[in-house]
Amino acid sequence: MFSKVLLAVSAIAILLSSCSKVPEQSKYIPKTASLVLSVNSKQISKKLITNGITMDKLFAAVQEKDTASEAQKFWKDIENSGLDLQAQSFVSIVYGKNQSYVTLTGGLKDASKFEEYLKKNVANFSLQTKPDFKYILEDKQGGVIAWNKETVIYLKGIEGDAMQKALPPSGLPVPGSDEESAPDTNNAQPASLVTAEDDMQPWIAEVDHLFHLKKDETASSIEAFNDLLKNSADLSVYVNPEPVYNAQAGMMPANLKTLLAGCFYTGAVNFEKGKIVVDGVSYVGKDLAGIYKKYGNMEADLEMLEKYPSQNITGFVVYGFDFRMIGDIVKSTGLDGIANMGLQSSGLTLDDILNAFKGQLVFVASDFEVKKKPSLYIEGDSTTTPESKWVFAMKVGDKAAFDKVMSSPMVQGVFTKEGNNYVMKQNLPGVPAISITDKLVTSASDSAVLQAYLAGKGKAGGLDNDFVSKIKGNPMGAYVNFEKIVNNIPDEEIPADSRVLAGKFKNLLKDMTALSKSFDGKTQHSEIVLNFKNENENSLVQLVNLGTEAAKYLEEKKKADAAREVAVDTAAAPVVETAPVEEDKH
Repeated sequence: MFSKVLLAVSAIAILLSSCSKVPEQSKYIPKTASLVLSVNSKQISKKLITNGITMDKLFAAVQEKDTASEAQKFWKDIENSGLDLQAQSFVSIVYGKNQSYVTLTGGLKDASKFEEYLKKNVANFSLQTKPDFKYILEDKQGGVIAWNKETVIYLKGIEGDAMQKALPPSGLPVPGSDEESAPDTNNAQPASLVTAEDDMQPWIAEVDHLFHLKKDETASSIEAFNDLLKNSADLSVYVNPEPVYNAQAGMMPANLKTLLAGCFYTGAVNFEKGKIVVDGVSYVGKDLAGIYKKYGNMEADLEMLEKYPSQNITGFVVYGFDFRMIGDIVKSTGLDGIANMGLQSSGLTLDDILNAFKGQLVFVASDFEVKKKPSLYIEGDSTTTPESKWVFAMKVGDKAAFDKVMSSPMVQGVFTKEGNNYVMKQNLPGVPAISITDKLVTSASDSAVLQAYLAGKGKAGGLDNDFVSKIKGNPMGAYVNFEKIVNNIPDEEIPADSRVLAGKFKNLLKDMTALSKSFDGKTQHSEIVLNFKNENENSLVQLVNLGTEAAKYLEEKKKADAAREVAVDTAAAPVVETAPVEEDKH
């Protein structure tokens, strides 16, 4: 399965390709698409080939000798299929009120070759023609394959066969109707396909619609999508939640849809030497931008991180966010009344809770290890569990609002005030160590870590100071040290026959950093960097090489397991005793 997945991913990486700034195929993606993915195979292929990885070598590495030739033949057929493997292609998910579907949109170099390829490879091939495109029904997956001179669209409904049959026509012109030319009479259909085409009419009509999108109906008419097209990233992702909101019209407040209008996310992923970099952009609509501007940008408080008492930090998140923004968002949707009604018995309002906390918080973990402990249930047995020290801390905002929250019926049954501290009335088993004052709410893995953190004399160690300095002035920073985590997993916890491969996985990643930058009035940029231990080789090459080794291991393990099963079956086979043959004395 691993080798098949690896080959499939590699093939998709070639088929979903890009080479131009504004690809021709983008004009067939509707603005109602909720998710669009694309892969720049031209750049990815170059990075692989530069390091000696070709499709032929990939097939040879992960396939058996008797199947490698078949896989290579399959790939050669794809290369000669008429598809333009250097044209940018897209996978899109369109979420609608009555019908949802997924499309694969790619380029063609030779439409006639592509037609011949389909004839050889698609069962029950039956060509249908329109004035400006052709299509066939793909029975196995229940999809439509349609193409013109330069573009191919594969569309498949994702509602299920029963839902598809119940769907009414979309209102678009249906192939074969008076508005359209009659189908090619030279291509007679089997009776079974006539029924299939009746069931597929909504999707056929939708393909027709995609081939005739007006400019303002395309995803390219949206600034966020257009910006992404101009970014020549290895991988790209575009998210538009608005169609989902619109499809749920009866379940969402109209004000909420208005507030979230114009909100998009785009991500550009690049494989570089020794790292993977993800550049994200969150686009904010006019109404939501107004709320952001009202409260401005709150910075993450690095002092809350830097006083953590350990030299062996394995991860952290430090964040600054004005909670009062949540209140404005809820009020703009008209749901604040419902929220306040739910809080009525506690004597609190939504504003009381949001004003009580400043919104500057930190979570830090350190000293990760895997320990064996005596079993609580079986005498003489033990269990292996991961352990880590940690601290979570959040600053208090308005003191009067905080005191009101802590003295409310919702809380006072658990905590009581002693001076400036709130302490638990009863120690409960399994509850972490807690400290609550009118300045800081803190919880920790144990009381020793809690007291050391509150004393403020510790100094966080093991951090990437260059990265920490980048967080300053920004709202969020996060870090995970994979190297420290995996190195603390004992070898005896890994099966002996896979320790060599596990060691290579252990030596793959170093750490990950994530940074969210300040809102600029329209967008908010973020960056995630996955750092590899080998800084001199492209990260994609490292992943492919490790993937092929994993595929080899799994194939060898499968053979070994099969051989053991045969040996066991042979050993367990009953022995049939035969009676001795009496000698004929005559």
